[in-house]
This record gives sequence, structure tokens and C-alpha cells, in this order.
Amino acid sequence: MISLPLLGIVALGFAAAALGGVAFGSLSYVLSLMQSTVFAIELLHSLLAGALLGVLAESLTKVVPLQLVIFLYSLASSVLVAELSRRRVPQDVAISLLSSLSAVLSVTSAWYLAYITPVGYSRAMAVVWGIALLVHPNDLAYLTLVALLTVVSILTFNLELKYVSFDPDLAYVSGLNTRAYYYLVYTLVALTLSATVKIYGVVVAGVLIATPSVISVYLLRSYRVGTAIAFSTMISLAGYSISYLTGAQVSLCMGVISLALLTTGTLIRWLDGRRPNS
Repeated sequence: MISLPLLGIVALGFAAAALGGVAFGSLSYVLSLMQSTVFAIELLHSLLAGALLGVLAESLTKVVPLQLVIFLYSLASSVLVAELSRRRVPQDVAISLLSSLSAVLSVTSAWYLAYITPVGYSRAMAVVWGIALLVHPNDLAYLTLVALLTVVSILTFNLELKYVSFDPDLAYVSGLNTRAYYYLVYTLVALTLSATVKIYGVVVAGVLIATPSVISVYLLRSYRVGTAIAFSTMISLAGYSISYLTGAQVSLCMGVISLALLTTGTLIRWLDGRRPNS
């Protein structure tokens, strides 16, 4: 018989999985629309530095929350790449600079965490893999607010974001503040990462940002935000369920599910393309 406290923990986990799927599905849609998925994945790799800095700040100050440091680091990284790109620096060069800086910060923070506290390395690894099976109510409340803000913002400015994505020059001439819309997306990405990385970890965040847009846009050829949200939520809930039942890492379960979906979809598209025209 399952105890009531255990049921509460499981319910919190499923709620976090659903809300994370909604938030990441919305972001996956808009990032693929703006052709920024590669940048987002590179930002996730750099996010490890922000997460480790957050753990270090929490350990040293006991006041500064992990989520705040992650949000500020993610937003600063996005702004850095965006501003360098606006100044004619190739985006791949800007991303390489960010990755190099983040690598140095990650190694330094991880080493210092392991040096100052015996549990420092464990807390650092929890950021990588996530702790979706142990969700705190405060983390869930923050994730709920961020998920609602992300979905409402994207649905409200959906037409403007499409306009800016497909023809930014014409959108600018038409009077739209294209820079503001890009920074809106970057802010939403930073908020979502800060709300989810403690629960999901860096690995799962990458899966849920990239996979839904690939399935929706490139396999189903659907440019609807609802499709991306549906696939992201399905992957998230299924991964959490399998992880809870088997004890495997959530990131492993979601990765296997995503790989299976992508492989199946690619195979169907390939077989469909080989059929002779009637």
C-alpha cells in the first residue's frame, strides 16, 4: 500500500513533469520558428556554468537562490551572443566564445565546490541530472508561474514573432521592434531554464527543447505551438513515469523516448518518400 506522503511526492513530480513539458514545448516552438534551436542547445551546454555558479553562491551565501543565478547567467549569455551578432560577429564565433568562458567557469566552480564542502560535488551533479523525483512545493510554484507566463507570452505575440522570424528586415521597416521580441524570447528561455534546471537537470532540458520542434516541424510539418507542447508534455510525463517505475534516471528515460520517436518518424518519412507516385 502506497503511503500518503509518497503519493504527495509522486503527485508533485507528475505536476512538475507536465508543467515542464508545457514550458519547454512552447519554447521549442518559438525557437524553431526563429531558427534559434542550435543557439538554445549551445546555451544549455553553457548553462552548466550558471547552475554550478548558483550552487556555489547558495553554499557560500546561504541567501542567494540557485534560480536567480541561473536566470541572470542565462540572460547575460543570451544578450552577449545577441549583441555580438548585431555587431557583425558571426554567431558561431560568439557561441564558441561563450562556450569557452562557460567551460572555464564550470571547471572552476565544480573544483571549488568539491573543495569547500563534502556534498558540493553531489549538489553539482544533481544540477546535471536533475532531481525530478524529489520536487519541492516552492520549486513547483515557481515553475507554474514561469510556465503560465511563457505560454501566455508566446500565444499573445505569436503573429509578431512569426513576422519577425520570417522577415526581420520587413518587420523592422513596418514598425515592429524586432530587438524587443528577440529579447522577449531570450528572457523566457532564461526564466524557464532557471525554473526547471533544478528539477530536470541540464541534460533533460536539452532533450525537451530540441525534440518537440524537430518532430513537429520537420517530421509532421506542423507549425502549431499546440503540437510542440503536446509532444514535449508526452515525453516529459512518459519519462517521469518510467523513471518512477524502474528507478532509472529521468534524463535517460526521456532521452530513450525522444530517440525512439525521432527514429520512428524519420523511418516513416523515408519510407513514404520511397513510394512511387500513383
